[in-house]
Amino acid sequence: MELLLIWIGTLSAAIILSIHGAYYGALADACLKIGTRLEGAQDGTVGFQDAITSPGSTNARMINWLTTLCLVAGAWYLLGLYGMIAFLAIRLVATVLLGSALKADPPKRHFCRKVYHSMVNREADFVKAGDSLRAEAIGDLRARFDRSPFANFLVN
Repeated sequence: MELLLIWIGTLSAAIILSIHGAYYGALADACLKIGTRLEGAQDGTVGFQDAITSPGSTNARMINWLTTLCLVAGAWYLLGLYGMIAFLAIRLVATVLLGSALKADPPKRHFCRKVYHSMVNREADFVKAGDSLRAEAIGDLRARFDRSPFANFLVN
């Protein structure tokens, strides 16, 4: 019974980490597409991606990968080579399937709203902190967003 619970827990963790990873991967993809179009850059460049990516997004992705690494080691220790391979296979397949469902061109409405609200919140934080240079820069990006086709996703 104990071994069965370990298998169920390990495979459930693989699915949960896949959902989390696919979501933040799709958010990064949306930031890349929005940032590239806001700058007017060519495909293959990052444009303003780093400027519009949510600050917590990078931390969430790092925690996801560190947790994955720890669970791979745990699966190998507790379940052996087959447990580790099963964890990695489910993690990979679920991430690819969920990621392909979440990624779109143009980015989905949810991600456009998330990026926009992140920019608005950061602009307000910079104003509150008295950092007028950064507030002006993010305000300019927000104004570009308002004039872009992505602004249509903010309505409704």
